[in-house]
Amino acid sequence: MIPLEEKLLVNILYRQENEVLKGIDLNNINFEKLIKLASGHLMLPALFYNIKKKKVSYLFPEDFIEYIKNIFEINKARNEVLLSEAKELSALLVENNIKHLFLKGTALLLSNIFDDIGERMIGDIDFIIQHKDEEQVKKILEKNNYCTSSNPVDSFRVFKPTHLPRMVNKNKTIAIEPHLEFLEPVHRCFFNSKELLNDFKEEIKMIKTPRKPFLFDHCIYAIQLRDKGFFNSNYSHRSIYDIYKLDCKKSLTIKNIKKDIFIKHFFLTIAEFKIFDMPISSSFLSSYSDKLFKFLVIQLFKFLTIYRKIIEKNFILIQLFFNSELRKRALTKIRIHYHHKTLLNYVYRWLKA
Repeated sequence: MIPLEEKLLVNILYRQENEVLKGIDLNNINFEKLIKLASGHLMLPALFYNIKKKKVSYLFPEDFIEYIKNIFEINKARNEVLLSEAKELSALLVENNIKHLFLKGTALLLSNIFDDIGERMIGDIDFIIQHKDEEQVKKILEKNNYCTSSNPVDSFRVFKPTHLPRMVNKNKTIAIEPHLEFLEPVHRCFFNSKELLNDFKEEIKMIKTPRKPFLFDHCIYAIQLRDKGFFNSNYSHRSIYDIYKLDCKKSLTIKNIKKDIFIKHFFLTIAEFKIFDMPISSSFLSSYSDKLFKFLVIQLFKFLTIYRKIIEKNFILIQLFFNSELRKRALTKIRIHYHHKTLLNYVYRWLKA
């Protein structure tokens, strides 16, 4: 059963003005719970915007409206800075002939899918580059005062990381995250990103984002795989709102939803909210096959995760013999977390040998 506060949140975000109070008794609403719920889903700015847009602010306490209005205004001001810095970053990359595509919240904002830029809360500026440009991009960013918060050890990588270390610039407000892949290694076999290769073949230009159908797929696969929604039926109202704003009804049909188990699972998970008018019913046979497929996928992920960890740990141990900086860090860790001098001396001699 949907909590009353969440039902009100859904009504405000996705229903018409005359449906905001459908099935709701405001006398039973705990406004503190509503704030916590919306905040947990990073939806306070969108909540305020939709209350204002639908002209229903009179339904809420004044201090409640004032609070979420302040959050909205702060977020909008931050997003204005983010857009400005994204354009500056893009100009820098174009100047150095680096092909790139903005991703995630930045891409959605740049694609103008929101009525107001203050609606969406965004963390970093995410963009993806080609593998061959990785070292050049590192040098360009470092030359332009971007640096990582830590100094990663230059070691051999078994798997391509999803993104390079998060970078900040003391003269900028928003951190950046250069991606090499869309998802983590164990998820890549399920997400087809080949269609974006054509985007990288096009001429270099500023403010380039993936096409809306790809943004839609990336939103769903991120929540279903990276955030484990496929395994535990978690959902995020921020992701739901992104997909709602992408207007998926124009590009989706019941038929192609049923073909993709991850997209189908996403819509089944949020079906009780009745946000999208897409009833997905399935026969006993298809329901059984979906459950079997889900079981096999979960087992495969478990195997791949364990396999990946074993491979990476073994490579780190091998590299301890050849990488002096890695050995130094290992010794520092031991010195901090274990104070037995005999063991420390033994490990030190072993690593140095």
